[in-house]
Order: sequence, then C-alpha cells, then structure tokens
Amino acid sequence: MNNDINNKFPNVNLPKKPRKLRQTWLKDVGFHEAPHYLERMGLTELEDFLEVASERIDYVKFTTPQVLYSPNEWLNKKINLYKKYNIIPFLDHTYFKFAYKNNCVDYAIKHGKSLGFESMEFMNTGNEVSEKQWIIWRKLAKSISINFMYEHHPLKNWKSGSVDLPSSAEEILNLANPFLNDGADFVVLDHEEFELQKGEAKKVFDKIIQNLGLEKICFEVTSPREGLKQWKKDLSSYINLFGKNCNVCNIMPSQILQVEPLRDENLLRQF
Repeated sequence: MNNDINNKFPNVNLPKKPRKLRQTWLKDVGFHEAPHYLERMGLTELEDFLEVASERIDYVKFTTPQVLYSPNEWLNKKINLYKKYNIIPFLDHTYFKFAYKNNCVDYAIKHGKSLGFESMEFMNTGNEVSEKQWIIWRKLAKSISINFMYEHHPLKNWKSGSVDLPSSAEEILNLANPFLNDGADFVVLDHEEFELQKGEAKKVFDKIIQNLGLEKICFEVTSPREGLKQWKKDLSSYINLFGKNCNVCNIMPSQILQVEPLRDENLLRQF
C-alpha cells in the first residue's frame, strides 16, 4: 500500500489486523442500488477496490436484499474474496428482522452460515421476542460457529409507529448484557439512537463505554439513503466525542478512504 512518495508525506498508520480499536466496517449493497445507493459492488469492482482499501476495513455488512436475491454461488465467491483480505463478512439486522417476520429465524441462521458469513446482527424487539427464545437462537448460532453482535435501535426500527424516545445507558446495557454474556462480539449503536440523544449523547454513551470498554462498541453512521452528507457529520461527532480510536460502521465504499483523514488531522482531506 505504501510507495516512495509516502516517505515524505504523512502516512496512514493503522494497527495491524485483527485490531480491537480503530476498526472501520464497510457497507456492501452489491447490485441492489436503487433507489438510495450509487455504489455498485460486483466481483470485478470488489477485487480492484480491496487491493487499494482492504487494510483499512475490518468487517463488511452485506445488505439483506443482496443476500436474499443474489445467486448463492456468486455470494459465496464474494464472501470468500473479503475473507482473502482478512475482512469479516456479517449479516445486517434487517436479515434477522425479515426472517422473524417470516417465521424462519432458525433456517436464516443456518443459511447465513452455509453461505460463509462469520457473524450476524441481532437487535432489540421491545420484548416481542422472549428471553427464552433469544437463548435458543444464540445457542443455535454458537453451535454452528456463526458469531453475533447486538445492535441497539430506537424501537420504531422494530415496530413502526413507536414513539421516538432516547434510551438511557441502563436500558441499553440491560438489553445488551444477555447477548454479551452469551458471547456477542460487539454492541452496535444505531445512528438514530445517537441523534435522539442530542446533547446527552456523550454522557449516555460514556456510561456504556465505562461498563463495556470502547473495544466492545461500534458506532454507526448514517447511510446515503437518509442524507448524503450526514455520514461525515456523524463520523466527526463520534471521533470528537469518543476519540480517534473508536470503531465505526456503515461506511460506504466511496467513504472508506476518507475515514482515516478524519481521524488524523495530519492526513490530506478531500473536503
């Protein structure tokens, strides 16, 4: 990745993978771009992209339409290509949500593993899923060696029409702890939760960091579907509030190379 000119200019200095902090997670929409995305990522584009950017990427989230409606053989090739560059592929919370609504979560967990995914997101459901059932699904995931993480959302993301209220640190921790106790790798904090917190965000999220450690948390930025420039505002806020080593996710391919310049003021920024 380095070349002679970089001996005279500030260079990107990242810890080697696997790293616990300063992680950056990619969002891959495949060919399912419309109506919100303009970043196609097929096999040809992907190999070229990873030759340039793979050292900066730790995890990759596959959007659910891509997983459901792309050929399995093609998906498997794509997943293996990411693994070749030491990037961990995982399934979005929408995959779990859609499986739940179709009464096929057990199948979905096994199917995700069969495709080659190494992890998947679970989410809060406002107690619609019982703790007994959660235990069963977490045990199933562990039994077939697919890891999992807990993503905390405002309740409206599970049940439309729910009142938009910020969660307390205690509420987030109480919901996350059963997943962490069963081996969850991360707690992912949804960007809408951060936005709902407003001026309380640092206070609330600092309590979570104090309880879990910064390495157990990943902060999500807004995707282009909700605003073309909001991702940079979110990312800048996370870095300013929680430090340059905080883990961030939901980063689009065109944004990947801009993350480290936002973390390190010595690097050249394009904006």
